[in-house]
Amino acid sequence: MHRFKGGLTAAPEEERQDPLRLATAAVLLEIAYADGEFTPAEDGDLVGYLKRVFSLDDESAQELIAAANELRGRTIDHFALTNFIRSHSSLAERIDMVKTMWRIAYNDRKLTDYENYLVRKLSDLIGLEHHVMIDAKVSVLRELGMAT
Repeated sequence: MHRFKGGLTAAPEEERQDPLRLATAAVLLEIAYADGEFTPAEDGDLVGYLKRVFSLDDESAQELIAAANELRGRTIDHFALTNFIRSHSSLAERIDMVKTMWRIAYNDRKLTDYENYLVRKLSDLIGLEHHVMIDAKVSVLRELGMAT
């Protein structure tokens, strides 16, 4: 059974998943659901990221998301998951992940206060300095044509 710091363990259905992949997908799902609605476009951003970063096919990415959703349904321990990601990912990988968080948050072209808070909190927990998180946000806003 996977053990994330803080005692959070993966259920048997989640056991088949790599713990880094599972933690990453669960954290990204938190952002996707932050505004109360997980849209197909957000799903596309999430699936695309997981497929690219972890070299997954569509079916494997969907299975990972389902397992991460089960983990979220039982408990979401941001500290345990982000600490695991922080210790098992490079700085570049964590920056890429935060850019994906911003893409998901801005998918509907608006940012709620809670989405903003959550991306900032999770960025801090995975070990990004504030200016690095802001650089990631500006990069995504430019990519989306939303930068002024």
